[in-house]
Amino acid sequence: MTFLTSQTSSFYILLFILFVFLLPGSIFYAYYRFNKRVNKQAEFLFNLSGNTEKLVSQEDLRHLPQIVRQYVLKVGVLGKCKDCHAIIKQSGNIRQEKNKRWMAFTAKQFMSAKPLGFVWAARSFPIFVMDKSIAGEGETNVSFLGYLSLASEHSPKTHQSALGRCLGELVLYPVGFLNKDISWEIIDETSVKATIVQNHTSIEGVFYFDENGLINRFVTSRYRGDSIEKFTGKIMGYEQKAGLLVPTELNATWNLKEGDFEYFNCKIIHYKVE
Repeated sequence: MTFLTSQTSSFYILLFILFVFLLPGSIFYAYYRFNKRVNKQAEFLFNLSGNTEKLVSQEDLRHLPQIVRQYVLKVGVLGKCKDCHAIIKQSGNIRQEKNKRWMAFTAKQFMSAKPLGFVWAARSFPIFVMDKSIAGEGETNVSFLGYLSLASEHSPKTHQSALGRCLGELVLYPVGFLNKDISWEIIDETSVKATIVQNHTSIEGVFYFDENGLINRFVTSRYRGDSIEKFTGKIMGYEQKAGLLVPTELNATWNLKEGDFEYFNCKIIHYKVE
């Protein structure tokens, strides 16, 4: 009986040792596997236009409404690279329902101005999320440690919602406002409607400007499940980063019939253009 107990004890000790040594390796591999997939998508996005490093000129702004032209001049796109890319790190909180708890996350976002697109990779351990819009095609993947898929969306609804996010987040890489896939309609002296069409996917939204001529709000309609709901993105403050005036904080709110529901907020913790 003592022998059996000793053997059993040794077995559990061995299992514990294996767990202690294998768990960090498994987590490291999960990060590696997830990041490899994200980087592959980002590389694909960035390679769609190449990188000629041609600079933005006054001629590139000529087709824009005055309020948008003044904005892109104010934030510093003149003389910047036309087809470079932005890589942005974020830290924030997200929740799925009004009565659910907030979950902290960190994220890395890759953005392209020509063509307009993004790849967003977020981690709220042990949940990994990849969201993207490339050439009008959207996709969302949620997984446990990058191994077990918890949700995956790739449909016309996803394409439209991802493209709407792409449009609203042009403030993060304002060179994208010059893209000819966007058409403009002036609403009044402080707001303008933008419509973007990419590969048979289209979405429209309204940008609102403050007294300083900076965008402080974006309103559109996006899918939430199977229903289309009003959606508002707000900007709190701008800072100079990589020679551009870009937002420092963002939040996003669903404007539902039963009331507003803020579901996302973040701060920009690192920003570069290459």
